[in-house]
Amino acid sequence: MTLSWPARLSLLLYFILLTLVAINLVRLLELPAWQAALPPLLSLGALVATWFLLGTRHALFTCLLVLGTIALVAVALVLATPAWQVIATGASASWAGRMMPMFIAVLALHAGNLWVATLDSGEEEQSLERLARLLYGPGLLPSLVTALILCAGTILGMELLARSSEEMQELTRRFLERGVIPPLTMLLFFWGLLLLLGKSWNGWYLRRALAGWRRNPGSRDSPFTASLDALSAKPADLGMSLQLLWRRHEESWLMPRYICWAVPILGFIGTVLGISLAAEGIRRIIASDAGLASLSNDLDAAIAPLGIAFDTTLIALSLSVVLMLALALVQRSEERLLATLEQQLQDTS
Repeated sequence: MTLSWPARLSLLLYFILLTLVAINLVRLLELPAWQAALPPLLSLGALVATWFLLGTRHALFTCLLVLGTIALVAVALVLATPAWQVIATGASASWAGRMMPMFIAVLALHAGNLWVATLDSGEEEQSLERLARLLYGPGLLPSLVTALILCAGTILGMELLARSSEEMQELTRRFLERGVIPPLTMLLFFWGLLLLLGKSWNGWYLRRALAGWRRNPGSRDSPFTASLDALSAKPADLGMSLQLLWRRHEESWLMPRYICWAVPILGFIGTVLGISLAAEGIRRIIASDAGLASLSNDLDAAIAPLGIAFDTTLIALSLSVVLMLALALVQRSEERLLATLEQQLQDTS
């Protein structure tokens, strides 16, 4: 098995990114410095074992994706605990100001996962399945783990800004003191945004392959141009193949659409919860025999949950507007790409 220069470059970059993530984890957890060398060495051992035992390009790239996902899960576990402490108790994360290099490395590692997934040509796959897999979009689990990291980083960053800036205190209070619904809304927002960005990357990659195939039909510059050649060479099966691609396109939008639906629904759940808590507090005031002296304090405590009702809805609807706009733009771009692909295949078959 021989590797092309993009595959070799991806291997090198992966080792660099894994090393950076390990160094940042060791620095945040204040562990011995030598432990930063363990993840790259273990990754190298896993890749070498995969190379000798399986010896296929697809197995090697799958091993890379698994290693990248494990690194993302490790970062998520490290950041989730202090982020939850901020939500539950308002505790300060003393090392929150040192997270920026970690997040840069994490975003680069997630981008590396997208790159490796597109480079994984799937030598055992048929040409149609290769294109359909690219249209399906990024993996749900790596995107979810990365979204959890971004959500935890946002919480810790907001807590850090609130301690250093008076202007951020009110915004932070509205976000962090309204229970678990705003963080869940932020998690879904990041998850949907990462899925859309991944689909946009796959669309760009397929558009680039289609442009190269139009310029030089019959070339074998990439597995995807070879797939386009194979489809155009079978005009009798072209209609069924295009139907499968359009069906895979529709299936790939189920999760992004669900997330765009769930984000405002979470806001409405927060509204119902806040109003329910406020109604329960008012009911207790009416049923109590307390005098007028304590009525003001009791009434203030009773209507305080209304802040949950209004703030959670405000946060959810604001994020939903951004997410729906991104979904509309990416979906329109992908549908135009599929229409162009269909026309080009029909013209050359």
